[in-house]
Amino acid sequence: MKKYTHAWLAFKAIERLEKASLEPADRTVANSLIEWFKNHRDGVIRGAWYPDTMIRDNASSHILKIAPVKKNASPYLFKSLPKEYLISDLTKTSPLLAESFTIDKKTNLPDRCESMTHSVVDHLKTRECEDKGSPVSPNDNQIALLLFMLSHYVADGHVPFHCDARQFSEGENLHGHVEDVWDETIDQCYRIDKPNERFFYNPGGYPLQNPSSVAAYESSFLKKVDDNLGLRTFSKNFGADNNNVWDFMSAICQRSFVHSYSLIPEAYDHTNVTLGNWQSLSSLPFEDSTIAVLSDAIDSISRIWFRLWQRYLKWQAERS
Repeated sequence: MKKYTHAWLAFKAIERLEKASLEPADRTVANSLIEWFKNHRDGVIRGAWYPDTMIRDNASSHILKIAPVKKNASPYLFKSLPKEYLISDLTKTSPLLAESFTIDKKTNLPDRCESMTHSVVDHLKTRECEDKGSPVSPNDNQIALLLFMLSHYVADGHVPFHCDARQFSEGENLHGHVEDVWDETIDQCYRIDKPNERFFYNPGGYPLQNPSSVAAYESSFLKKVDDNLGLRTFSKNFGADNNNVWDFMSAICQRSFVHSYSLIPEAYDHTNVTLGNWQSLSSLPFEDSTIAVLSDAIDSISRIWFRLWQRYLKWQAERS
């Protein structure tokens, strides 16, 4: 994903928590996170893009490259996802779900997400334990950067080509083309203060839609993502038997791998897929795929952020 897509997803994850119907205890957690986020929102575009501009671990931690294995291999039991996730429906008839697969050991997106989740919580705890001005105490801006960076890695796990061992960044760069479509649509439909790398905000504190692009938004996949999320009940669960962020992101990457093969059949790779033929290779419409990727990514960011904030507040309460 590109710069504005990552930032937009982060805002949508917080907006999702603000609109969610929650039990009182969970509402307290959500409100605390929402307030904290809005106090640091001007750093979202830069922070959520930092993994690409400065960390640049794209070849390992932004991806989990998976390839199918058919030769006398026992089927691999795919991890489950929450029932609300569209990607499960889009891939439920894939024959790959009855087969096994291999993972490139040089790629580690779930590990990166798990470690960054711990880092955010650890930094929050350290800030609480150190006196003001302590040389080892992280400040709020540093914690915000980690939180926004975490959303980047979580979102990347939802991109089908990030979890497919085929190289769709090569050839005609289908991977880049798809991400450009998403980013250019967000750029068109929202007002962005590009010199200062921040969105303009609506009265609720979220990205302001561009008044001259209302018609474009109404007919775009962005509107359909908003509509889909409006129909979902927010839940903080990671899916059956997923006990932590690593489990959850592994499940997402597995389904993203299957999703990629639903878009581009097994007989194709970067050598014979073009920007002109790729959408004709599958019965899965690109817009349906896009809505699933973006909607599920927003849900995942909101769940992971909520649960790490819940851990922090629980620790804070026990400490006091």
